Amino acid sequence: MNRNGIITALFIFAGIVLFGQTGTPKKPKLVVGIVVDQMRFDQLNKYESKFSEGGFKRLQREGFNFKNTTYNYIPTFTAPGHASIYTGSMPSYHGIIGNSWYDRKQKRVRGNVEDTTVTVVGSQVVNRYGASPKNLMTTTISDELRLGSNFRSKVISVSLKDRGAILPGGHTANGVYWVDVDTSPGYFVSSTYYMDDLPQWVKTFNQQEKANAFLNTTWNTLHPVADYIESDSDDNVYEPALGGKPSPSFPYDFKSMREKYKERGTEYQLLLVSPAGNTLLTEFATQAIANENLGMGADTDMISISYSVTDVVGHTFGPQSVELQDIYLRLDKEIERLLNYLDQKLGLGQYVLFLTSDHGVVPVAAYLQEHKLPSGVARVKRYTFAIESYLNTKYGNKPWIEYYDEDQIYLNRSVIAESKLDLNDIQQELADFLVGLDGIHSALTAHNLQNFDYTKGLNNMLQNGFNPQRSGDVLLSYDPGVVQNANPDLPISRVKGTTHGTGYGYDRHVPMLWFGAGIPHGVSVRNVATTDIAPSLAMFLDLQLPSGSMGQPLEEIFPPSRK
Repeated sequence: MNRNGIITALFIFAGIVLFGQTGTPKKPKLVVGIVVDQMRFDQLNKYESKFSEGGFKRLQREGFNFKNTTYNYIPTFTAPGHASIYTGSMPSYHGIIGNSWYDRKQKRVRGNVEDTTVTVVGSQVVNRYGASPKNLMTTTISDELRLGSNFRSKVISVSLKDRGAILPGGHTANGVYWVDVDTSPGYFVSSTYYMDDLPQWVKTFNQQEKANAFLNTTWNTLHPVADYIESDSDDNVYEPALGGKPSPSFPYDFKSMREKYKERGTEYQLLLVSPAGNTLLTEFATQAIANENLGMGADTDMISISYSVTDVVGHTFGPQSVELQDIYLRLDKEIERLLNYLDQKLGLGQYVLFLTSDHGVVPVAAYLQEHKLPSGVARVKRYTFAIESYLNTKYGNKPWIEYYDEDQIYLNRSVIAESKLDLNDIQQELADFLVGLDGIHSALTAHNLQNFDYTKGLNNMLQNGFNPQRSGDVLLSYDPGVVQNANPDLPISRVKGTTHGTGYGYDRHVPMLWFGAGIPHGVSVRNVATTDIAPSLAMFLDLQLPSGSMGQPLEEIFPPSRK
């Protein structure tokens, strides 16, 4: 048979596998959701020349690439990002308005997956608090998969971070696992919300103490440092030196570094700045697929995998760093490894996979400044002093501010009521004052966010991130390139690392790749949102939309028979 004949036969075979003998589309055996924490869209192409053929390149070569995928709300943080991807909703509906927020009733800061009614399962010591999806106010696509199959479908969710595993898993997952880097030797743990005891396969995996072995290795660059022309120099002024190293440069001898971190009881947190963290997660994910028999039943199963090392390394060293580039080159090999495993375990065309990110990141402020790009530092303590001085001067010395977390201000509503002042007036006066401070672009009040419809720009994104039950009285947006810093006097040249959370392109523009069963090859520059992922899966699997879903199905990934 000639080459054209072979290709024709392969297409016919693929059609039989995907659509069956009757021409009716078959549902995939497994849905694989991958979130790469803090991945900007440009990193797909920036490092492309050094990627393997079987990882990110394969996803683009054989799958569908939405090049203009953005977030449609502020703040762009990890917890809201994961929640929005899997609910098809925004913080205004699903309620995860940040990685934490101020709880007015309990007068304290609450973590996004914090749940004091449960405990952690599998930790080597008793944890201070447990974790669950209790704070998530809507269903996820993983919940709808379970509901739609009368709970026959299995859902497993894994990450190094608790929020990266819990929020994608939703309320009804069979197993949700993350690494307890604070209190155990890199063990995967879960919560009594899901189970009373870890499955034996998880215990067996933990007993191998892979994290301990990984942290006895040295991290060096995959290629010679001189070849990393896509990044800044290895040793530069924008990055901090870790673990007592004299400079922020390769190699990183984790075996010696961990001794210094061990004194503070944080040695296993080094997994979050090591490529070994991503390797550990890939190995655990493949073990989950094998031991939970995912994709082996009559109903579609799902696994969510959230890679966290990219986020911590990005925060620490910045997107211009050799460290981050090397993490991506090694993550590319993890993606290839995962795809090869899925091909072997399930077969080509038997699974569907999407890959996206929960947010991007702004370049290091000093790096931007040196290259004459807009940048700055928001001096949070100065803002706090200015706000208190303004309100005390106008209304008298009282504790007018209950809590200020950089992006939103919670007024002391009891003091305002006792002083017989109008809350809406105080909100607006404070917002008007704040926009006059250096570095602040806009400030919107809770009253206006509840009563007016903002349809464009940052105001619309602030509104999409506003939840009346959990958000503050005034929500802030900073100028482009500005990062927040608690030190009121630290020069911009000494502000190390970087952050995210805004509605600007560097934080909201992320990749979205689709690959696998029934997904055509193609590229689109149409503006889509990460909130379109869950409704697309709902249509693909003939499921009910998640309860808060506001996104739209991505028509480009549907063959004609499914439209």
